[in-house]
Amino acid sequence: MNHWLKRVVSRFTLNNTGYVPSNYEKLSKTQLIQKIQTLENRLKKKNEHSIKEKVDRKPFDISQYGERRIALKVAYFGWNYSGFASQGDELVMPTVEGQIFKALRSCKLIMHQDQCQFTRCGRTDKGVSGLGQVIALNVRSKQNKSSETIEPMPYIEILNRLLPDDVRILAWAPVQPTFNARFDCKSRTYKYFFEKGDLDLDLMREAAVYMTGSHDFRNFCRLDPSKNITNYERTVLSLDILPVEENEGFYQVELKGTAFLWHQVRCIMSILFLVGQKLEKPEIVKALLDIDQVSARPDYPMASDLPLMLYDCEFDGIDWIYNNERKRITTIPTPLRTYRHFHQLWNSYVIKGFLFKTVLDQIENKSVVHNMGLSQFIKANDMQQQTVLLGAGKSVRTTQYKPLLTRQRADSDQVKKEKYRLKQLNKKNI
Repeated sequence: MNHWLKRVVSRFTLNNTGYVPSNYEKLSKTQLIQKIQTLENRLKKKNEHSIKEKVDRKPFDISQYGERRIALKVAYFGWNYSGFASQGDELVMPTVEGQIFKALRSCKLIMHQDQCQFTRCGRTDKGVSGLGQVIALNVRSKQNKSSETIEPMPYIEILNRLLPDDVRILAWAPVQPTFNARFDCKSRTYKYFFEKGDLDLDLMREAAVYMTGSHDFRNFCRLDPSKNITNYERTVLSLDILPVEENEGFYQVELKGTAFLWHQVRCIMSILFLVGQKLEKPEIVKALLDIDQVSARPDYPMASDLPLMLYDCEFDGIDWIYNNERKRITTIPTPLRTYRHFHQLWNSYVIKGFLFKTVLDQIENKSVVHNMGLSQFIKANDMQQQTVLLGAGKSVRTTQYKPLLTRQRADSDQVKKEKYRLKQLNKKNI
Protein backbone atom coordinates (compact mmCIF):
# COMPACT_ATOMS: atom_id res chain seq x y z
CA MET A 1 0.00 0.00 0.00
CA ASN A 2 1.31 3.44 -0.95
CA HIS A 3 1.32 5.39 2.38
CA TRP A 4 1.98 8.71 0.66
CA LEU A 5 -1.13 8.24 -1.52
CA LYS A 6 -3.22 7.48 1.56
CA ARG A 7 -2.04 10.67 3.24
CA VAL A 8 -3.00 12.68 0.14
CA VAL A 9 -6.50 11.20 0.14
CA SER A 10 -6.91 11.81 3.86
CA ARG A 11 -5.83 15.43 3.61
CA PHE A 12 -7.89 16.03 0.47
CA THR A 13 -11.12 14.65 1.90
CA LEU A 14 -10.72 16.35 5.25
CA ASN A 15 -9.88 19.83 3.93
CA ASN A 16 -12.19 20.04 0.93
CA THR A 17 -15.29 18.00 1.74
CA GLY A 18 -15.39 17.82 5.51
CA TYR A 19 -15.44 14.02 5.18
CA VAL A 20 -13.49 12.27 7.93
CA PRO A 21 -11.17 9.60 6.42
CA SER A 22 -11.51 5.97 7.55
CA ASN A 23 -10.43 2.45 6.45
CA TYR A 24 -8.07 3.74 3.74
CA GLU A 25 -5.49 1.19 4.86
CA LYS A 26 -7.68 -1.57 3.45
CA LEU A 27 -7.99 -0.02 -0.01
CA SER A 28 -5.76 -0.92 -2.91
CA LYS A 29 -3.87 1.62 -4.99
CA THR A 30 -6.48 1.41 -7.76
CA GLN A 31 -9.31 1.91 -5.26
CA LEU A 32 -7.55 4.93 -3.76
CA ILE A 33 -7.13 6.50 -7.21
CA GLN A 34 -10.82 5.96 -7.93
CA LYS A 35 -11.64 7.54 -4.59
CA ILE A 36 -9.60 10.63 -5.46
CA GLN A 37 -11.29 10.92 -8.87
CA THR A 38 -14.73 10.67 -7.27
CA LEU A 39 -13.91 13.37 -4.76
CA GLU A 40 -12.42 15.62 -7.47
CA ASN A 41 -15.57 15.28 -9.61
CA ARG A 42 -17.76 16.07 -6.59
CA LEU A 43 -15.70 19.16 -5.76
CA LYS A 44 -15.75 20.28 -9.43
CA LYS A 45 -19.55 20.08 -9.57
CA LYS A 46 -19.80 21.97 -6.29
CA ASN A 47 -17.59 24.78 -7.63
CA GLU A 48 -19.53 24.93 -10.91
CA HIS A 49 -22.79 25.21 -8.98
CA SER A 50 -21.34 27.99 -6.81
CA ILE A 51 -20.17 29.92 -9.88
CA LYS A 52 -23.58 29.49 -11.54
CA GLU A 53 -25.29 30.85 -8.41
CA LYS A 54 -23.09 33.95 -8.51
CA VAL A 55 -23.83 34.48 -12.22
CA ASP A 56 -27.57 33.98 -11.77
CA ARG A 57 -27.73 36.25 -8.72
CA LYS A 58 -29.08 39.64 -9.68
CA PRO A 59 -26.96 42.66 -8.77
CA PHE A 60 -28.30 44.82 -5.96
CA ASP A 61 -30.55 47.54 -7.38
CA ILE A 62 -30.81 50.41 -4.90
CA SER A 63 -33.27 52.21 -7.18
CA GLN A 64 -35.94 49.69 -6.19
CA TYR A 65 -35.88 50.91 -2.59
CA GLY A 66 -37.29 53.97 -0.95
CA GLU A 67 -35.07 56.77 0.34
CA ARG A 68 -34.94 58.74 3.56
CA ARG A 69 -32.72 61.47 4.99
CA ILE A 70 -30.96 60.84 8.29
CA ALA A 71 -28.36 62.49 10.50
CA LEU A 72 -25.56 60.53 12.16
CA LYS A 73 -23.55 61.52 15.23
CA VAL A 74 -19.95 60.34 14.85
CA ALA A 75 -17.15 59.80 17.37
CA TYR A 76 -13.57 59.32 16.16
CA PHE A 77 -9.93 59.65 17.16
CA GLY A 78 -8.10 61.70 14.57
CA TRP A 79 -4.42 60.86 14.97
CA ASN A 80 -4.53 58.14 12.28
CA TYR A 81 -6.27 60.31 9.69
CA SER A 82 -5.59 63.28 7.41
CA GLY A 83 -8.62 65.09 8.75
CA PHE A 84 -12.33 64.32 8.76
CA ALA A 85 -13.31 65.38 5.23
CA SER A 86 -12.48 63.12 2.30
CA GLN A 87 -9.63 64.43 0.10
CA GLY A 88 -9.92 62.11 -2.87
CA ASP A 89 -7.11 59.58 -2.40
CA GLU A 90 -7.80 57.44 0.66
CA LEU A 91 -4.62 55.40 0.20
CA VAL A 92 -2.36 58.44 0.38
CA MET A 93 -4.50 60.58 2.70
CA PRO A 94 -6.92 58.38 4.70
CA THR A 95 -9.79 60.30 6.29
CA VAL A 96 -12.59 59.57 8.74
CA GLU A 97 -15.15 60.42 6.09
CA GLY A 98 -13.51 57.96 3.72
CA GLN A 99 -13.98 55.18 6.26
CA ILE A 100 -17.64 56.12 6.74
CA PHE A 101 -18.33 56.15 2.99
CA LYS A 102 -16.62 52.79 2.64
CA ALA A 103 -18.92 51.32 5.30
CA LEU A 104 -22.02 52.96 3.78
CA ARG A 105 -21.27 51.47 0.36
CA SER A 106 -20.42 48.07 1.79
CA CYS A 107 -23.82 47.68 3.47
CA LYS A 108 -25.60 49.17 0.42
CA LEU A 109 -27.04 52.15 2.30
CA ILE A 110 -25.69 54.29 -0.55
CA MET A 111 -24.17 53.51 -3.93
CA HIS A 112 -22.25 56.72 -4.67
CA GLN A 113 -21.16 59.37 -2.20
CA ASP A 114 -21.74 62.20 -4.67
CA GLN A 115 -25.41 61.23 -5.08
CA CYS A 116 -26.56 61.13 -1.44
CA GLN A 117 -26.75 64.89 -0.71
CA PHE A 118 -24.04 64.55 1.94
CA THR A 119 -23.32 67.40 4.37
CA ARG A 120 -21.03 67.60 7.40
CA CYS A 121 -21.07 69.90 10.41
CA GLY A 122 -17.33 70.60 10.50
CA ARG A 123 -14.06 69.86 8.70
CA THR A 124 -11.74 68.91 11.54
CA ASP A 125 -8.07 68.99 10.59
CA LYS A 126 -5.46 66.26 10.52
CA GLY A 127 -4.99 64.73 13.98
CA VAL A 128 -8.10 66.35 15.48
CA SER A 129 -10.70 64.08 17.14
CA GLY A 130 -14.47 64.32 17.36
CA LEU A 131 -17.24 63.31 19.72
CA GLY A 132 -20.16 65.38 18.48
CA GLN A 133 -19.47 65.48 14.74
CA VAL A 134 -22.72 65.35 12.76
CA ILE A 135 -23.26 64.34 9.15
CA ALA A 136 -26.46 64.13 7.10
CA LEU A 137 -27.23 62.14 3.95
CA ASN A 138 -29.91 60.28 2.02
CA VAL A 139 -29.85 56.51 2.51
CA ARG A 140 -32.03 53.71 1.19
CA SER A 141 -34.89 52.54 3.35
CA LYS A 142 -35.66 48.96 4.29
CA GLN A 143 -38.79 48.76 2.13
CA ASN A 144 -39.15 49.05 -1.62
CA LYS A 145 -40.76 52.05 -3.26
CA SER A 146 -44.22 50.49 -3.30
CA SER A 147 -44.34 50.25 0.51
CA GLU A 148 -46.39 52.90 2.31
CA THR A 149 -44.48 52.56 5.59
CA ILE A 150 -40.86 53.44 6.31
CA GLU A 151 -39.41 51.13 8.93
CA PRO A 152 -36.04 52.31 10.30
CA MET A 153 -32.97 50.17 9.85
CA PRO A 154 -30.42 49.53 12.64
CA TYR A 155 -28.01 52.09 11.15
CA ILE A 156 -25.74 52.29 14.22
CA GLU A 157 -25.27 48.54 14.52
CA ILE A 158 -24.82 47.95 10.78
CA LEU A 159 -22.18 50.65 10.33
CA ASN A 160 -20.24 50.00 13.54
CA ARG A 161 -19.63 46.41 12.45
CA LEU A 162 -17.88 47.74 9.35
CA LEU A 163 -16.02 50.77 10.74
CA PRO A 164 -12.44 50.66 12.12
CA ASP A 165 -11.89 50.63 15.89
CA ASP A 166 -11.23 54.38 16.12
CA VAL A 167 -14.51 55.42 14.43
CA ARG A 168 -18.00 54.79 15.79
CA ILE A 169 -21.55 55.95 15.06
CA LEU A 170 -23.08 57.04 18.38
CA ALA A 171 -26.62 57.91 17.30
CA TRP A 172 -28.91 58.56 14.36
CA ALA A 173 -32.01 60.67 13.78
CA PRO A 174 -34.59 61.11 11.01
CA VAL A 175 -34.39 64.66 9.62
CA GLN A 176 -36.21 66.79 7.07
CA PRO A 177 -35.23 66.47 3.37
CA THR A 178 -33.82 70.01 3.49
CA PHE A 179 -31.67 69.42 6.61
CA ASN A 180 -28.06 70.58 6.22
CA ALA A 181 -25.56 69.52 8.90
CA ARG A 182 -23.42 72.60 8.29
CA PHE A 183 -25.88 75.44 7.89
CA ASP A 184 -28.49 74.19 10.38
CA CYS A 185 -25.94 73.92 13.19
CA LYS A 186 -26.57 76.50 15.95
CA SER A 187 -23.22 76.20 17.70
CA ARG A 188 -20.06 74.12 17.86
CA THR A 189 -18.10 73.32 21.02
CA TYR A 190 -14.44 72.33 21.03
CA LYS A 191 -12.31 71.02 23.89
CA TYR A 192 -8.54 71.34 24.15
CA PHE A 193 -6.66 69.40 26.85
CA PHE A 194 -3.33 70.51 28.31
CA GLU A 195 -1.00 70.04 31.27
CA LYS A 196 -0.94 73.02 33.63
CA GLY A 197 2.72 72.89 34.59
CA ASP A 198 3.88 76.45 35.31
CA LEU A 199 1.14 78.13 33.27
CA ASP A 200 -0.65 81.05 34.91
CA LEU A 201 -4.32 80.13 34.45
CA ASP A 202 -5.59 83.47 35.76
CA LEU A 203 -3.73 85.33 33.02
CA MET A 204 -5.05 82.86 30.43
CA ARG A 205 -8.61 83.43 31.65
CA GLU A 206 -8.08 87.19 31.45
CA ALA A 207 -6.96 86.83 27.83
CA ALA A 208 -9.93 84.56 27.12
CA VAL A 209 -12.36 87.32 28.12
CA TYR A 210 -11.09 89.48 25.25
CA MET A 211 -11.89 86.68 22.77
CA THR A 212 -15.57 86.27 23.67
CA GLY A 213 -18.13 88.02 21.52
CA SER A 214 -18.03 88.85 17.81
CA HIS A 215 -14.61 89.81 16.40
CA ASP A 216 -12.55 89.70 13.25
CA PHE A 217 -10.37 86.60 13.87
CA ARG A 218 -8.20 86.77 10.73
CA ASN A 219 -5.05 86.95 12.91
CA PHE A 220 -6.18 83.77 14.70
CA CYS A 221 -6.49 81.51 11.67
CA ARG A 222 -4.78 80.27 8.53
CA LEU A 223 -5.81 82.27 5.48
CA ASP A 224 -6.79 80.33 2.36
CA PRO A 225 -7.20 82.61 -0.70
CA SER A 226 -8.76 79.78 -2.73
CA LYS A 227 -11.87 79.90 -0.52
CA ASN A 228 -12.33 83.62 -1.19
CA ILE A 229 -13.59 84.37 2.33
CA THR A 230 -14.73 87.98 2.63
CA ASN A 231 -15.92 87.98 6.24
CA TYR A 232 -13.60 86.87 9.04
CA GLU A 233 -15.95 87.87 11.84
CA ARG A 234 -16.87 84.96 14.09
CA THR A 235 -18.73 84.84 17.40
CA VAL A 236 -17.23 83.10 20.45
CA LEU A 237 -20.12 82.41 22.82
CA SER A 238 -17.99 81.19 25.72
CA LEU A 239 -14.39 80.26 26.55
CA ASP A 240 -13.78 78.50 29.86
CA ILE A 241 -10.65 76.94 31.38
CA LEU A 242 -11.65 74.04 33.62
CA PRO A 243 -9.86 71.23 35.48
CA VAL A 244 -10.06 67.73 34.02
CA GLU A 245 -11.84 65.48 36.52
CA GLU A 246 -9.73 62.70 38.08
CA ASN A 247 -6.60 63.96 36.29
CA GLU A 248 -4.74 66.24 38.64
CA GLY A 249 -2.54 68.74 36.85
CA PHE A 250 -4.51 68.64 33.57
CA TYR A 251 -6.99 71.25 32.35
CA GLN A 252 -9.28 71.76 29.39
CA VAL A 253 -10.29 74.80 27.40
CA GLU A 254 -13.96 74.56 26.45
CA LEU A 255 -14.65 76.89 23.53
CA LYS A 256 -18.16 77.41 22.13
CA GLY A 257 -18.97 79.45 19.04
CA THR A 258 -21.38 79.69 16.15
CA ALA A 259 -18.68 78.85 13.60
CA PHE A 260 -14.89 78.78 13.32
CA LEU A 261 -12.23 79.66 10.77
CA TRP A 262 -9.53 77.29 9.53
CA HIS A 263 -7.19 76.43 12.46
CA GLN A 264 -8.85 79.11 14.61
CA VAL A 265 -8.97 77.06 17.82
CA ARG A 266 -5.33 75.96 17.54
CA CYS A 267 -4.24 79.58 16.96
CA ILE A 268 -6.26 80.70 19.98
CA MET A 269 -4.58 78.04 22.11
CA SER A 270 -1.13 79.11 20.90
CA ILE A 271 -1.76 82.68 22.07
CA LEU A 272 -3.24 81.50 25.38
CA PHE A 273 -0.10 79.43 26.02
CA LEU A 274 2.10 82.49 25.38
CA VAL A 275 0.04 84.48 27.88
CA GLY A 276 0.08 81.62 30.41
CA GLN A 277 3.88 81.50 30.16
CA LYS A 278 3.99 85.28 30.74
CA LEU A 279 5.71 85.77 27.39
CA GLU A 280 2.84 88.00 26.29
CA LYS A 281 0.34 90.06 28.27
CA PRO A 282 -3.39 89.28 28.05
CA GLU A 283 -3.86 92.53 26.12
CA ILE A 284 -2.06 90.96 23.15
CA VAL A 285 -5.45 89.45 22.27
CA LYS A 286 -6.98 92.94 21.97
CA ALA A 287 -4.15 94.03 19.70
CA LEU A 288 -4.49 90.99 17.39
CA LEU A 289 -8.25 91.50 17.14
CA ASP A 290 -7.72 95.13 16.07
CA ILE A 291 -7.21 94.84 12.31
CA ASP A 292 -6.34 98.53 12.02
CA GLN A 293 -3.47 98.02 14.46
CA VAL A 294 -2.36 94.55 13.26
CA SER A 295 -3.47 94.11 9.65
CA ALA A 296 -1.68 90.78 9.12
CA ARG A 297 -0.92 87.82 11.34
CA PRO A 298 2.49 87.82 13.08
CA ASP A 299 4.58 84.72 12.58
CA TYR A 300 3.76 82.24 15.36
CA PRO A 301 3.33 78.44 15.38
CA MET A 302 -0.05 76.80 15.94
CA ALA A 303 -0.74 74.64 18.98
CA SER A 304 -0.64 70.86 18.55
CA ASP A 305 -3.59 69.13 16.89
CA LEU A 306 -3.57 66.06 19.18
CA PRO A 307 -5.39 67.53 22.24
CA LEU A 308 -8.21 69.09 20.17
CA MET A 309 -11.69 67.57 19.98
CA LEU A 310 -14.93 68.68 18.32
CA TYR A 311 -16.97 68.02 21.43
CA ASP A 312 -20.52 68.97 20.49
CA CYS A 313 -22.64 70.33 17.65
CA GLU A 314 -25.96 71.88 18.61
CA PHE A 315 -29.16 71.59 16.53
CA ASP A 316 -32.80 72.43 17.08
CA GLY A 317 -35.48 69.76 16.82
CA ILE A 318 -33.31 66.62 16.52
CA ASP A 319 -34.27 63.61 18.65
CA TRP A 320 -31.23 61.37 18.64
CA ILE A 321 -31.74 57.60 18.75
CA TYR A 322 -28.92 55.77 20.51
CA ASN A 323 -30.25 52.20 20.38
CA ASN A 324 -32.18 50.91 17.40
CA GLU A 325 -31.99 47.17 18.04
CA ARG A 326 -35.01 45.10 18.89
CA LYS A 327 -35.20 44.30 22.56
CA ARG A 328 -33.82 40.85 23.26
CA ILE A 329 -32.72 39.33 26.52
CA THR A 330 -29.48 38.09 24.96
CA THR A 331 -28.68 41.30 23.09
CA ILE A 332 -26.22 43.76 24.61
CA PRO A 333 -27.62 47.30 24.20
CA THR A 334 -25.73 49.30 21.60
CA PRO A 335 -24.64 52.11 23.99
CA LEU A 336 -23.18 49.51 26.35
CA ARG A 337 -21.37 47.79 23.49
CA THR A 338 -19.94 51.14 22.34
CA TYR A 339 -18.92 52.01 25.91
CA ARG A 340 -17.10 48.69 26.34
CA HIS A 341 -15.38 49.17 22.99
CA PHE A 342 -14.00 52.62 23.87
CA HIS A 343 -13.23 51.54 27.47
CA GLN A 344 -11.00 48.79 26.09
CA LEU A 345 -9.17 51.31 23.90
CA TRP A 346 -8.86 53.73 26.82
CA ASN A 347 -7.49 51.01 29.08
CA SER A 348 -4.82 50.06 26.56
CA TYR A 349 -3.65 53.69 26.26
CA VAL A 350 -3.60 54.11 30.04
CA ILE A 351 -1.36 51.05 30.28
CA LYS A 352 0.91 52.51 27.59
CA GLY A 353 1.01 55.74 29.61
CA PHE A 354 2.16 53.79 32.68
CA LEU A 355 4.89 52.15 30.61
CA PHE A 356 6.15 55.53 29.38
CA LYS A 357 6.03 56.94 32.92
CA THR A 358 8.02 53.98 34.25
CA VAL A 359 10.74 54.62 31.66
CA LEU A 360 10.81 58.35 32.51
CA ASP A 361 11.08 57.65 36.25
CA GLN A 362 13.91 55.18 35.67
CA ILE A 363 15.85 57.63 33.49
CA GLU A 364 15.34 60.43 36.02
CA ASN A 365 16.38 58.29 39.00
CA LYS A 366 19.46 56.85 37.33
CA SER A 367 20.68 59.92 35.45
CA VAL A 368 23.30 62.25 36.89
CA VAL A 369 24.29 65.14 34.61
CA HIS A 370 27.04 67.52 35.72
CA ASN A 371 26.65 66.31 39.34
CA MET A 372 22.93 67.15 39.45
CA GLY A 373 19.71 65.23 38.94
CA LEU A 374 18.03 65.15 35.51
CA SER A 375 15.09 67.31 36.60
CA GLN A 376 17.46 69.95 38.02
CA PHE A 377 19.51 69.86 34.84
CA ILE A 378 16.37 70.38 32.74
CA LYS A 379 15.40 73.44 34.81
CA ALA A 380 18.92 74.84 34.53
CA ASN A 381 18.87 74.30 30.78
CA ASP A 382 15.45 75.98 30.48
CA MET A 383 16.92 79.07 32.12
CA GLN A 384 19.41 79.33 29.26
CA GLN A 385 16.78 78.77 26.54
CA GLN A 386 13.16 79.92 26.38
CA THR A 387 10.63 77.14 25.85
CA VAL A 388 7.42 78.03 24.00
CA LEU A 389 4.68 75.49 24.70
CA LEU A 390 2.55 74.11 21.87
CA GLY A 391 0.52 71.52 23.79
CA ALA A 392 0.68 67.71 23.91
CA GLY A 393 4.25 67.91 25.26
CA LYS A 394 5.46 69.75 22.15
CA SER A 395 7.44 72.97 22.30
CA VAL A 396 9.90 75.14 20.42
CA ARG A 397 13.06 76.54 21.96
CA THR A 398 14.68 79.88 21.38
CA THR A 399 17.63 81.67 22.97
CA GLN A 400 15.63 84.89 23.14
CA TYR A 401 11.87 85.28 22.86
CA LYS A 402 10.70 87.86 20.34
CA PRO A 403 7.39 89.60 21.19
CA LEU A 404 4.59 88.95 18.70
CA LEU A 405 4.10 92.55 17.60
CA THR A 406 7.77 92.86 16.65
CA ARG A 407 7.81 89.74 14.49
CA GLN A 408 7.61 89.52 10.72
CA ARG A 409 4.02 89.62 9.45
CA ALA A 410 2.45 87.22 6.99
CA ASP A 411 0.84 88.52 3.82
CA SER A 412 -2.44 90.26 4.45
CA ASP A 413 -5.69 88.73 3.20
CA GLN A 414 -5.77 91.17 0.27
CA VAL A 415 -2.18 90.39 -0.76
CA LYS A 416 -2.76 86.62 -0.52
CA LYS A 417 -5.85 86.84 -2.71
CA GLU A 418 -4.04 88.91 -5.32
CA LYS A 419 -1.13 86.43 -5.43
CA TYR A 420 -3.60 83.58 -5.78
CA ARG A 421 -5.42 85.40 -8.60
CA LEU A 422 -2.18 85.93 -10.51
CA LYS A 423 -1.17 82.32 -9.97
CA GLN A 424 -4.46 81.04 -11.40
CA LEU A 425 -4.15 83.47 -14.31
CA ASN A 426 -0.70 82.15 -15.14
CA LYS A 427 -2.02 78.58 -15.13
CA LYS A 428 -4.67 79.50 -17.70
CA ASN A 429 -2.08 81.14 -19.96
CA ILE A 430 0.27 78.15 -19.95
